[in-house]
Amino acid sequence: MKTAFLFPGQGAQTPGMGADLYDYSDTFRRTFDQCSQSAGVDLAAACFEGRGMDDSETIQPAIFAHTVSLFAVLKAEGIRADVYAGLSLGEYSALCAAGVFTPEVGASLVRRRGALMDSAMPPGAGGMLSVIGFDIGQVEAAIAPYKEVYLANHLSEKQIVLGGRVDDLLKLKDEMEAAGAKMAALLAVKGPSHCPILDEAAAQFAKDLKKIELGPMQQVVYSNALGAPYPPDADIRALLCEQMRARVRWHDNVEHMLASGVTRFVEIGPGNVLAKLLKRRAKDAQVLSVHDVDTLEAFLRGYREEK
Repeated sequence: MKTAFLFPGQGAQTPGMGADLYDYSDTFRRTFDQCSQSAGVDLAAACFEGRGMDDSETIQPAIFAHTVSLFAVLKAEGIRADVYAGLSLGEYSALCAAGVFTPEVGASLVRRRGALMDSAMPPGAGGMLSVIGFDIGQVEAAIAPYKEVYLANHLSEKQIVLGGRVDDLLKLKDEMEAAGAKMAALLAVKGPSHCPILDEAAAQFAKDLKKIELGPMQQVVYSNALGAPYPPDADIRALLCEQMRARVRWHDNVEHMLASGVTRFVEIGPGNVLAKLLKRRAKDAQVLSVHDVDTLEAFLRGYREEK
């Protein structure tokens, strides 16, 4: 059975995430503490108590630490996947899992990424609008009159997130609802992501990426910017910068994984956003979520029974 490990992005955070795993596993605790020290953030207070979880520079290393620490537990059990993919921030967890950089390097990197993303626009000026019920062609036609609204996340065939100025997004929300959208809702974020509004932030982030050492990719990893796996000669740094300022092609990634024969998807990290998307798209696939002690133990039992 060909397996994909999936890692969630910002927005997947849940109150108390990882607290039970931190007490349960020495491996989880050790990796988590390494991330916390490297990021320079008290990630235990952030994850377990919700402290500072209004800012992307805390949220992003918090989710990253949870996901890579949980992956470290699976890795210690000898568990690997055939391919790795992550939504937005989750791509950093996927690259870490594939050996491109260490958890410590990744935690510091995503904190910087979060800070730059939040600073791209004045607070309240920009935002993101989730739209369900229209395909990408319909959404592109709807936003065509707006110069500062962009396709930010293509999550599934009829679930798309827009980024842009809040005033424009509020107008679009009304228009989408009037046109029959199943849902059109502003997300609880400080500003837009994955659109040209972040060009300057991406240029600044490129300088940070130049300072880190990247190791060889040991497994297949999917690029959000490409909507397909990283090619062998990929410029990882350039694609991570592109991901910040361009559409996340998650729908394309999922379709590519399915076409390549992936039949089991395991979401690793808080929440189960990606698992829900997969269950709707791939009804014949095995879709699992590993996010706490109970789901971890259930997954490990299943793995050992297979062996």
